[in-house]
Amino acid sequence: MPEKDLPAITYASPDYRPPPPTDTPLWLQPMNATSPMTEDDSEDESVITPSYQQKQQVFVYIYLILQITNARIVGFEDNDIQYFGRWQKTLTDIQSVSSGAYLKTTIVLDEQQRQIKLKLSKSAIIYTQIDKQGPISKMEAIDNGVYPIELVINLPTATTTRTMITIMSDISSTICLQAIEINDDSMMKIQQDNHQPHLIEFVGHDLTLGLGTSNSIMTSFPWLVSSLLATERSQIAFPGAWLMDHQESIGMETQYFKGTSFYSPSIVVVLLGEYDQYPYAYTIRLSNFLSRIREHFPHTVILVLSEPLGVLFQESQSAVTFLNDVQTDQNIHFIDTTGWIQYGHTAYIDPLHLNDIGQDKFARKLAPLLKAKLNRQPFPGPRPNPNLPFHWQTMDVGQEKSVGLIGSVSFDSAKKFTLWGSGKGFLSQDGFRFVYQALSGNGSIQVTIESHSAFASCAKAGIMMREHLAHGSPHVMLGLSPQDGLFIHQRQINLNSTKLLKKKRLSPPYRLRLTRQGNTKFIAQIGSITTNTWETFSEIENTTTMMARDIYVGLAVTSCDPTVVSVAKFADVTLSGGVGGGGFYYHNQQQQQQQQQQQHGLVIQQ
Repeated sequence: MPEKDLPAITYASPDYRPPPPTDTPLWLQPMNATSPMTEDDSEDESVITPSYQQKQQVFVYIYLILQITNARIVGFEDNDIQYFGRWQKTLTDIQSVSSGAYLKTTIVLDEQQRQIKLKLSKSAIIYTQIDKQGPISKMEAIDNGVYPIELVINLPTATTTRTMITIMSDISSTICLQAIEINDDSMMKIQQDNHQPHLIEFVGHDLTLGLGTSNSIMTSFPWLVSSLLATERSQIAFPGAWLMDHQESIGMETQYFKGTSFYSPSIVVVLLGEYDQYPYAYTIRLSNFLSRIREHFPHTVILVLSEPLGVLFQESQSAVTFLNDVQTDQNIHFIDTTGWIQYGHTAYIDPLHLNDIGQDKFARKLAPLLKAKLNRQPFPGPRPNPNLPFHWQTMDVGQEKSVGLIGSVSFDSAKKFTLWGSGKGFLSQDGFRFVYQALSGNGSIQVTIESHSAFASCAKAGIMMREHLAHGSPHVMLGLSPQDGLFIHQRQINLNSTKLLKKKRLSPPYRLRLTRQGNTKFIAQIGSITTNTWETFSEIENTTTMMARDIYVGLAVTSCDPTVVSVAKFADVTLSGGVGGGGFYYHNQQQQQQQQQQQHGLVIQQ
């Protein structure tokens, strides 16, 4: 059966964002905005302080259990039980608050200890894992009217007497643990480590939960990353989660601070923006949210991931650079993920959900960055491309079906490149070959297009400044085409269509220069190869629509037909300004790269 096309990703308007799902389980639905939005989650003492009669009842209950079953009851407050994620203690139990919250303990077995019993206050769907590499089993505790509800977990015959048990909540239910029952002669104890376990906290929405994958949260990138790095994890995530509080319901800026975390995370990873509907307010609200996290965890590394398709890219990056530059917090970093996974059937279910392959790719891209920060090291830079000089990188930009044939590049010197590019071009969904470096702030690119061979008249070759590496990125391109001659076009808003601004009947060879001044002004200049003078072809300035500070600059070629390629030769390629590196993570690192490149003559100054 032929594959069904994925849904289109064109939004109805620039400010539109998909509403959150309406079939979310009740406990996962954000609370009404009229609820108090406070970080003080303390309850009334009359609720949490047991009366004398209540104490007597609890004591009698435990005593009878011990006499009848000859078992030992380990209460939820026992120090040999570790809790990860967000939990809330009550008088009689401890309740999971965040999706995928889990507990773990190590049981020292005797010959008779081949099962344990969970004592629960309410029914629940849970996952269990015996030892770190053991299989994961899904279980359901059913309410039959007998309390507490018991769930028996059978333990396999083991070669060791020490067995670690992990018990995790399903995203659709809550664990309400009263106690764990074990044999009277057995013991429970925390797995002894020489240091507090590394905990990585993941804050987000559907992608963070792995919704739509084969095993949901267990095939999500946070779960996969924690397995790769052998760390503990906490997933503070909800289906359709957004950052900002609304009149209808509250967002993550309030939800995040609910419940109790028993460990300070080594790293907090934030992936939000897809469901937020007010981009003009997003930057300040995100910076405030990150500042509040910093107040709670003064020494924690915070990573803000871009949405894979670039939604609210500039707004997210601006929030981080504000905290870096104004509040001098150098332990908060922005990570561009838009070049990690190409949109299409291979890795995506739809624009909002990755499949198992996509989640795995995302995890493997993220893991080295987290590992570096766990070891207190700088981020690893992009791997050098053996087919390109210095810090140039290359990729096909666009959806799988929009790109078509795989492009390529070769170079004769540091200033001379030949690009082969396929793809549908630059309408609402890009498809082209891109050779690029990162640009921070002001800068320019200058080339001579010596030749351009193409089958289709709409094929294009030129120079580009581009906000991110996903297929719908805002960008400005100055180039040559058989159909339009010399042209300049622009896409102002992510995933919108491009707009042709100006064209002129010219053909190669010709010199082109594109300069950025600030985040809102671009100057396009042209010149004949027989003169050294430059003519201003167009100036673009829009104070209401800006690009991010850190963007990409480079060479672009498309065939306008995904079944063929077009070939363009670029000479005298010259970059200036804050360029350098095939990708950026945060401004201090990029400045350091630029200094190193300048020392070794790697940044070609005009």
